[in-house]
Amino acid sequence: MRGERRRQAQVRYDDAAEVLVDAGLVDVDYVAAQLGTTFASAQEAARAVVDAGDVSPHPLFEAQWIGRRRSWQRLGQHPALWYLSERRRRNRIAPHPLFDPRIVFAAYPEARHHPYGALSYWLSVTGPGAALPTRILPKKVSWGTYRAAAIGAAVEWREEVVRERPELVGPAPALPATLGTSPAVTVVMATQDEGPLVHETVASLQGQTFTDWHLVAVDRGSLDDTAAVLQGMAAFDDRITLVRESRCGHARALNVALEHSTAEHVAFLPLGREWLPGMLGEMLAHAHESGASAVLAGVGSVGRSRVELLAGRPVDLATALVRRAAIKDVGGFDETLGGSVERDLLLRLTRDHEPLAIDVPVLKRPDPAAPGFGDDWDSVVLESQLVDWDAAAARRHSEDLVSHVLPLGTEPRRTVEWLGSVPREGSELILVGVRLRRAHHVLAASIAAVISGARFVSVPASVSTSAATNIGIARAAGATVVLVRPEAMPPRQPIAERLADVVRGGEVAVAQPLVVDLDGVILSAGARFATANPQPDLFLAGLPTSDAVRIGPCEVAAPASPLVALRTDTAVALRGLRGRFHSVLAETDLGLRARQAGRGRSVVVPDAVITSRTAYAAADALIGAMTSLRASALTPPPDRAAELLVGAGLEVTDQRNRRVTVDPEDRSAPSALVPELVVRAIEGIHESPPRLRWAVDIAAPAAQRGDRWGDTYFARSLAEALERRGQHVAIDRRDARDRDSRDLDDVLLVLRGLDRVTPRPGLLNVEWIISHPDMITPDEVAAFDLVYAASTSWSERVSREWGTPVEPLLQCTDTRWFHPDRAEPDTGPALLFVGNSRGVYRYAVRSAFAVGADLTLHGNDWTEFVERDQIASGGVANQEVGVLYASAGVVLNDHHLDMRRDSFASNRLFDAAACGARILSDRIDGLEETFSGLALPFDNEHELARLVQPPYDAFPDNEARRRIAMRIMAEHSFDKRAETLIDDAVRHLLDRR
Repeated sequence: MRGERRRQAQVRYDDAAEVLVDAGLVDVDYVAAQLGTTFASAQEAARAVVDAGDVSPHPLFEAQWIGRRRSWQRLGQHPALWYLSERRRRNRIAPHPLFDPRIVFAAYPEARHHPYGALSYWLSVTGPGAALPTRILPKKVSWGTYRAAAIGAAVEWREEVVRERPELVGPAPALPATLGTSPAVTVVMATQDEGPLVHETVASLQGQTFTDWHLVAVDRGSLDDTAAVLQGMAAFDDRITLVRESRCGHARALNVALEHSTAEHVAFLPLGREWLPGMLGEMLAHAHESGASAVLAGVGSVGRSRVELLAGRPVDLATALVRRAAIKDVGGFDETLGGSVERDLLLRLTRDHEPLAIDVPVLKRPDPAAPGFGDDWDSVVLESQLVDWDAAAARRHSEDLVSHVLPLGTEPRRTVEWLGSVPREGSELILVGVRLRRAHHVLAASIAAVISGARFVSVPASVSTSAATNIGIARAAGATVVLVRPEAMPPRQPIAERLADVVRGGEVAVAQPLVVDLDGVILSAGARFATANPQPDLFLAGLPTSDAVRIGPCEVAAPASPLVALRTDTAVALRGLRGRFHSVLAETDLGLRARQAGRGRSVVVPDAVITSRTAYAAADALIGAMTSLRASALTPPPDRAAELLVGAGLEVTDQRNRRVTVDPEDRSAPSALVPELVVRAIEGIHESPPRLRWAVDIAAPAAQRGDRWGDTYFARSLAEALERRGQHVAIDRRDARDRDSRDLDDVLLVLRGLDRVTPRPGLLNVEWIISHPDMITPDEVAAFDLVYAASTSWSERVSREWGTPVEPLLQCTDTRWFHPDRAEPDTGPALLFVGNSRGVYRYAVRSAFAVGADLTLHGNDWTEFVERDQIASGGVANQEVGVLYASAGVVLNDHHLDMRRDSFASNRLFDAAACGARILSDRIDGLEETFSGLALPFDNEHELARLVQPPYDAFPDNEARRRIAMRIMAEHSFDKRAETLIDDAVRHLLDRR
């Protein structure tokens, strides 16, 4: 039976290799570069790919790029085979960031029917000179150029990260015939949210030539599949024990693992590290021969003696073997320290006994001191203490260049996003990779190689984010440097030049943007320090971004941001980020040191905004970093928070402390008290004119996903009109509607679209129904204090039927962008439609194409319904749409079915009418009364065909249309609607009091 299964497996193995070859997805040179060997044929290389697992068969295929859901793992397939077999989904999957199947299908429609998909087809019909089908690169790059870069990157990865150096291994003493305990070594591992690293790391342990070991892996409450993967491996190897703990500090997890150990010696294996096969055997042999309490191995900069440790050499416990009794004697790891717990343990261990230092490699990494390696890297690549700051200070820096330094996180997509977002003119991007996995390393290095202004620096040793940042600072060529942590998302609008302008004057040392979370709520506007509490607080955290904009650029005690800008000479003079801060509060410490050194102050720039993918810091990391910040004894400037908040219409009523703890259920868990301001809104209703705080709630999602929604444009114009009348307005997209700071507002104005919103107790709750009347129910309307609807007839009917007053308030237009002077009439497209498809073949567009009209179509998501050459663009900036409306022969419009039935006139009607455009729309009540002949209905295609023909006799002439447009602007502007809303809100609030 077993033989039969082996035979079937071999058949599948051979079939898999043949499929890869047939699909043209085996690049022999690329596979050879990754595996460090040569192949006689494509079939041989394909078999090696299937056998190796984590090896890419082709430079334009990368498993890490085709989605988070690893379906091939569940099926036991190689990812390339899974991709080739997924015919239904494959055409929608990009197998690589530089290969977009949509571009291929546009150029080669027949590629949709290729048995192996767009990539295989494209490779079969193009050559090395063909431009890569991608939108990421700023200019065209040939396939041959990128292929050479990818092969070079794979060779470098193998040389720097994987290559073993057996010629450097000295002879090890023989192991004694009997060892003191069995198992002889307990291997300790602390894990948290690192599931993808489990298999490779544990496999390097299972591959040891010495097999009498016991692995104790303590999972620190992982939110991903880390614990599940370890549990699965433990089910097949009884030498593995998984211990589950709640979220806790790294030192606590290591101590828990030590409590479960029974062996005489202890070794430490962090996830993401891999031992050479002889590591445990050689280390144990040295330990028994010498009797040393600690054996420290490794070459290059790793500290292997007490003198080296005290001098600041980096500590790497993955290269250590320690007697368990010695660890017990010194009390284990110090759980009160936020960082450097490994260094602290070794310093206590070596206080009385010098460790045995052996100069042999035990990790799968190169020797930085070996010939041919250190010449190119000098000492910059390993740890912040080894950066040659004097050499960095001597470098010439260009005033015309802004250098971005980005240490890479674990997600390749984030790296590619930054590669595609940094402006090429006047900017450079330095990517610093720390012991990256193959996929991430090759992607970063190869794409950076073909993008002007991008550089990739690989660090084969395990160093902190701060140390990696310092390595990038030392290589910066620009006079301004922007330091970026991996959690910072690329800004939607370029902000580097804006921040650079702030720090160029000399009075400002560090500038940070406004930091928001994924919901669009402020995460940090810098750090503030209370007089009675040395811990930092995040200024403006939890408030809407509009409050920061009202305050404007301002001085803060120090930055608290995953992205900061400063002069490169300042960063070099301060010796970069301090190693005691792994990442959290590193920028805060930098800003305080800059101020103390007389380099200038720290400033937050609220019109520059970035989004952080994560909360500012996990509790354990924050507590440790605050301990280090306290120990630095830096003096922050006086707190100006109360003064600044007045500019946002807020006043401070009290200060309190908030407890941050690793485990809220355990009072003995590490914790810290963080200062927190208690604020309230300054009452403005009795001012002249009255001033209120408004929260405008819309259904659009946060960030770039919701930027193109019509609700977003509508809310922005309304907010600006309200603010021109002295109001304070925050726009909350659906993700931010539960922010706690809404309690500081006076009015909640819901622009009712797709989402039903629950009124906020204590506020004046106002609902303006501008679309989707079918979704409105009587109980929803009854829950609000004031209700408006963008339809006169519907308002009258539901008021009568439901017994709740609903006031008519039609949609409107922004007269700054929509007016008849935007363009000369009839100088633009003959027939125009501007709008997204919304997933349906819209009535107006379908009718226009059915009659053969010369329609100019702008909008997203139309390719499912019309040919690509029938789409003029994917969208037009809202400020420029008025130019098209004013110049068009006829503007087309239509409505959702329920809006048409209940006569909810769309915003497009008011925009086009304000431009004096001729408008054809589906029929709704009130067109003539509101638009005076500018908007005519059409009931079928024949009417449409007649009405779109010049000379447009059914419409008023140019002069009459201009007069009507001026009336529309006067009666149906956002400013007019803002007056109504303010008057009604003030009246109701005064009546309530």
